[in-house]
Amino acid sequence: MLPDVSRSTSSVWQPGTGTVYRATLDALAQYGPQRVGVTHIARLARCNRSYLYRNWAGPQALIRDATLTELRRLLQVAREAPGPLPPPRCLAVRVMVRAARLVREHPATKAMALTAPDLMHTAVLSPTTLWHRTACDWLRRHVTGHLPRGATQDAVTLAVLTTALPYALTPPPEDRDPSGEREAVDHRLSLALHCCLGLPPACPDCADPPVGADEGHASGLSRPPARPAPPPPPPAAAPGPRSRRSP
Repeated sequence: MLPDVSRSTSSVWQPGTGTVYRATLDALAQYGPQRVGVTHIARLARCNRSYLYRNWAGPQALIRDATLTELRRLLQVAREAPGPLPPPRCLAVRVMVRAARLVREHPATKAMALTAPDLMHTAVLSPTTLWHRTACDWLRRHVTGHLPRGATQDAVTLAVLTTALPYALTPPPEDRDPSGEREAVDHRLSLALHCCLGLPPACPDCADPPVGADEGHASGLSRPPARPAPPPPPPAAAPGPRSRRSP
């Protein structure tokens, strides 16, 4: 249990911005976006409320700044995709799938879905907020950057964002292990994003199909090529006539 230092004087230690943002995200995960107060954040950040009010207008400003910073961090982490790298356009799909997964399984997303479903509904169907614009800017740089700038790039960027939003903002149920369905969900999103970007859904350059999506029946694209059969051995030479010894 953290001590309540929200009423302490201004002479106490004051946290850095990163500490305040982490406390805000923790409070958001505990109480949801509509119940978080400055007192909750101050208690978790071990600072007084006056320090927070001197630097932010209130809890909503703290939530805005903390979640935007966290969104940018998650998008950066998504680009650090492990494993062998596919071609650039397929790499963009892999990065986008990972970004959606990181957002979907984030504690703040889970809290928002449980406590403010109306906000989640708006976030999926009305992609016009500052968070959506931040995601679109990132998409233009790292996912649709190969397209000519202008109407074409904007349309494809919006299509990619709209396709990914339900996957990013629908967290798994509390009583279910997310790893159980993670690969299947990622696979479906990958197929949809391939279509958005004009790539063949059964792309030979992408990772193998996830275990569970077609368990026990891997597609031919995921199988290693069969080794050619060895050539048949040359026919044995016919034995020649035996030489007779002279008496």
